[in-house]
Amino acid sequence: MAENKKTLPVEAYGDVDIEMLRDFSEAKGICGHEKGASRVMRRYVESVADEITYDALGSMAVLKKGTGNGPRIAMFGHLDEVGFLVKEIQEDGFIRVSKVGGMWPHLLLSQEITITTREGKDLVGFISSPPPHGMTPAEREKVMDVDDLYIDIGVNDREEALALGIRKGDPITPRTEFRVLNNPNYLMGKAWDDRIGAAIATDVLRKLKGTQHLADVYAVGTVQEEIGLRGAQTAGYMVSPDVAIALDVCLASDVPNSRYGVPLGSGVTLSMMDGSVVGNRELIYMLEDICKEMNIDYTFDIFLRGGTDAGSIHKVKAGIPSMTISIPARAIHSHRAVVHRKDFADTVRVLTEFCRRLDWDMVDKIRKSNQ
Repeated sequence: MAENKKTLPVEAYGDVDIEMLRDFSEAKGICGHEKGASRVMRRYVESVADEITYDALGSMAVLKKGTGNGPRIAMFGHLDEVGFLVKEIQEDGFIRVSKVGGMWPHLLLSQEITITTREGKDLVGFISSPPPHGMTPAEREKVMDVDDLYIDIGVNDREEALALGIRKGDPITPRTEFRVLNNPNYLMGKAWDDRIGAAIATDVLRKLKGTQHLADVYAVGTVQEEIGLRGAQTAGYMVSPDVAIALDVCLASDVPNSRYGVPLGSGVTLSMMDGSVVGNRELIYMLEDICKEMNIDYTFDIFLRGGTDAGSIHKVKAGIPSMTISIPARAIHSHRAVVHRKDFADTVRVLTEFCRRLDWDMVDKIRKSNQ
């Protein structure tokens, strides 16, 4: 049998700003504490922004103005990530937690975290793991409840923890270093759900620099998505776009024992429906046509076990035509997830072109598709 001579690609796919993705991924920003992530987004869009505004919850809208009295299009990517709050500091110095967003406790044992104090001090600890030697077989097979988890920050007692500035309610963020993996198209980091979406919206605005477009284009970084799509509702009112596209992750199917999802590297994933919204079909068709015209790979997804920011946006005021574009990601809602450069680059290309083209005739066609 001939030896397999397949080699990894010499060059990674597409025009992707890896340092920007590193900064987005490594930023701290659990639900209700997204300021660190929004500061990263602001830093990367300030050079192209005509206006930056915030709603009262902390969602940020970045406007690049069009050339005339055109429609408004907004791309929404949520900045928050799942994490914890300090629930209790025990007398022995260990810390009990409350989860913020959905996390499977089975994934958390021995993982590093960062506790951020009121003064902004970052303290490293880890979610302690009991040794298996003294456990019964039944105890070893049982998934621990979040209430049973505790954080070890390496102190003697409660007084030492308090002296460090830790207080009840302090945010606890997963601690993960971003990495380009062995095939350089695969990117590992935390918080891809949904910093990758916010990074796409950011990059589209940057790609529009120096180009002509009629529409006013917004890149919106929303807050508190993981606990009920909350920031998208207030940001939707603030921006009040004519067309809205949520950018979020979907499940990856190219992993062992997968039952649904999309393989990494598929290109643009057009979501037809999820648990929170049915995408506007004309909007989906327009993006599909652009993919075909630009010879960009695309696929469709339907997943009813989760929702996206579009679930709130489409109900704002008298209704906003909306859809979701997804990025397949492995191992979301854990300390480490994996995305693919191709999916990022292709989605940026298609959305940049769509924003260039959008005019009132297209908006009218989108609106009338359900009338």
